[in-house]
Amino acid sequence: MKLIQGIEAFQNSIQPDMQDRFSQLESGQSPETLFITCSDSRISPNLLTQTQPGEIFVIRNAGNIVPKPGTGELAIEATIQYAVQVLKVRHIVVCGHAKCGAVGGLLDLDSLTGFPAIHEYVSKSKQVLDVVANCDEDTKLDEAIKANVMLQLENLQFYDYVKSAMDAGELELHGWVYHFGSGRVDYLTDQSTMA
Repeated sequence: MKLIQGIEAFQNSIQPDMQDRFSQLESGQSPETLFITCSDSRISPNLLTQTQPGEIFVIRNAGNIVPKPGTGELAIEATIQYAVQVLKVRHIVVCGHAKCGAVGGLLDLDSLTGFPAIHEYVSKSKQVLDVVANCDEDTKLDEAIKANVMLQLENLQFYDYVKSAMDAGELELHGWVYHFGSGRVDYLTDQSTMA
């Protein structure tokens, strides 16, 4: 199995070289950024951002969706709360990506009738459909991916502790779209303040 071979290579080659870093992490973590992205296998958050273990706190789910608080998505809510109130992250990045299947499914909800859980889940972003209603078919998916990222940034601000931290100047939100084919990242929000 490829994963076991990877673990063995990690234990034999990488772990010894990074032992000091991993020893420091045993006492705790203090990431500066909560990175919310899609669970798509083509995205590797640490590779994309060139960060080491302990530097980013990650939420991954289909379509990088951030449901509004109180919708029953406790794993997501708890992780956001922990990142903001316990770890005191300074940034939250919502990173969408090109060719996103979740957003594609949202654009064609009828294609998901045989997949009720997926249908219900991506429907949490149905406001995106209004944003792209007048887009031509050639640009609709790309525009929907951007609109989906912006919707998740809006949803984050419904969390009282996120809004409070933003109002206090302790937290900034950022929206990105990653194009894995070219490596390009579109910054949908101001990046000038992100250290």
